[in-house]
Amino acid sequence: MFCSALFRFAFLTFFMLLSLWACNGDSKNVDVRNVPKSLIAAETSATVSCRLPDGSLSVLPKHPKRTVVLLTSLLDLWDQTGGEVVGRCAGDLRVPARARKAEVVGSFNNPNVEKIIALEPDLVISSDVGNFRAMIPILEQNDIAYAYFNYVNYHDYRHILDLFARINGTQGQVKTDLENMATEVNGIIQGCAGRTPPRVLVIFTTSNSISCELPGSQAGVMLSLLGAENVIADRYRLRDKTRVDFSLEKIVQLDPDIILLNTMGDVAECRDRLRKEYETNAAWSTLQAIRNGRFHVLPKEYFLYKPNDEFPEALRYLAALLYRGK
Repeated sequence: MFCSALFRFAFLTFFMLLSLWACNGDSKNVDVRNVPKSLIAAETSATVSCRLPDGSLSVLPKHPKRTVVLLTSLLDLWDQTGGEVVGRCAGDLRVPARARKAEVVGSFNNPNVEKIIALEPDLVISSDVGNFRAMIPILEQNDIAYAYFNYVNYHDYRHILDLFARINGTQGQVKTDLENMATEVNGIIQGCAGRTPPRVLVIFTTSNSISCELPGSQAGVMLSLLGAENVIADRYRLRDKTRVDFSLEKIVQLDPDIILLNTMGDVAECRDRLRKEYETNAAWSTLQAIRNGRFHVLPKEYFLYKPNDEFPEALRYLAALLYRGK
């Protein structure tokens, strides 16, 4: 069964890359470096061995009875695959209805290990943050299985959803959902075939910082799927980073066709930060993206939060921005 599932996944991956080739028109332009490997290293009737970001393996029980999930985006995927939780991280935004009454055990980047242990979980799931890694020895001392993930882009979403489905015994339905999504995504990708790929800059702002998104970010992978070029080249990649600081002078040299703004926090405050850092400089108005009206603020629901079952809608939205009138 496992081999059959692995074959089907490999087929889907091949089909996706074939579609990418068609969209780019040149196989040398296909960016497959951001496509991670499957998280599943082995599977039995009772367990799934999961690859962690540091390369180690973690053996996870199937059908866990008491699970704690420490990132709301992961909680959404866990719920989508039929999983229930006894503990979760703080926050009310986008929390699935079934998880709202679960015990709150701290924030996603500062979980309370005492509260977690008190819940007597048989599985703890988290994102890859330092405070969670610090508690791993305590989880191991208490014989509590755990897994943590780098959940950034569409490829991560597919792999994590597949893993959660195997743990919760819902892989049949999830396989159908993923295949339907792949069909929809491939249709959007095919829709950009034959069009001139734009050169794009994605700026990320908070109220007190500004940076540019690398090809491995969520928006960066979406650009790659649609055949567009991220002007922040992959050679600037930093280990485990999805953003890099870039000066306005360097941006002027790159002169992108389109500039997209991704915001975290109050949009007005983020725009104010961009204005202070870049827009007050006369060089900003010389950029062809600004002169041609190709500056766009991205909606948070599609580009700030982690990819989920609304990913095709987000990809369709981006395709319309990239290829309007072409």
